[in-house]
Amino acid sequence: MVLSGIALLSDHHRLDGFTCGKPALDDWLANFARSNQTRGFTRVLVALDEDTVVGYYGLAPSVIEPNAAPRKIRTGRPPDPIPCLLIGQLAVDRRYAGRGIGSALVKDALTRCVAGADIVAGRAVVVRAIDTDAETFWQSWGFIPARDSPSILMRSMDDIRHWLAECP
Repeated sequence: MVLSGIALLSDHHRLDGFTCGKPALDDWLANFARSNQTRGFTRVLVALDEDTVVGYYGLAPSVIEPNAAPRKIRTGRPPDPIPCLLIGQLAVDRRYAGRGIGSALVKDALTRCVAGADIVAGRAVVVRAIDTDAETFWQSWGFIPARDSPSILMRSMDDIRHWLAECP
């Protein structure tokens, strides 16, 4: 096994056999990741074992309504809607669980979000959790539920910048 860094999904990367235990995430990778990336909807970043995808996440621009955002994100006079970056999916193949791949993907996603926000702006990173397990996962990373939906979670870009600056 030779795990690589995290790279943009390409046509030569193998997706067959990927299973994370969440059929919706497996299906998205197999059937929509490449076309969404080609059409400019999502950038898909992957962790690889040689050319086989063993983990991935999707990244896209997004917005949130000010009334859905926690006070920490809507301070000042935010625009309506508030510009954000979205981590749309995140999954690790079950066979690779417990090896730190998920944490590496989250850190990479947050780093790219900060870099993107430095170029085009963005007040927060938003995730849409597919179930309560995912809600708990994102809360463990400091994400706060939206005021009107526990499955939409967000974290301010300033919080993420500070956290990344303190990470080894």
